[in-house]
Amino acid sequence: MDRSHKEKLVASLNDTFKQAELVIVTQQGGLTVAQVTDLRRQMRAAGAGFKVAKNRLTKRALEGTRFQGLSGLLKGPTAIAFSRDPVAAAKVAVEYANKNEKLTIVGGSLGERTLDLAGGQGARDPAVAR
Repeated sequence: MDRSHKEKLVASLNDTFKQAELVIVTQQGGLTVAQVTDLRRQMRAAGAGFKVAKNRLTKRALEGTRFQGLSGLLKGPTAIAFSRDPVAAAKVAVEYANKNEKLTIVGGSLGERTLDLAGGQGARDPAVAR
């Protein structure tokens, strides 16, 4: 990926974060392409999004947004779920994580409020989606 493409991706993610009400950080190591595609489809149907991006680029995109506190959660094979609706992304992520142990919710942020699930403990707790 060349520099201009990276800059466009960071700008696009930054714009997405500025418009979002909720951002969820997930660990998705081991998911197949078909599983990620299925999860994206479910997210879109709920009015949410799911993006796999390099952690370094995601951290840059988080700068200047109310979600920059999530930067510390970006370690390993992560992906970001986001929505303008304050529960849509969380609801889909929790339902998917309950069915597929390869997806773990690490933490998230609802506006200024950051939730760290202590390395995924309680990540399948339905209360996270409320």
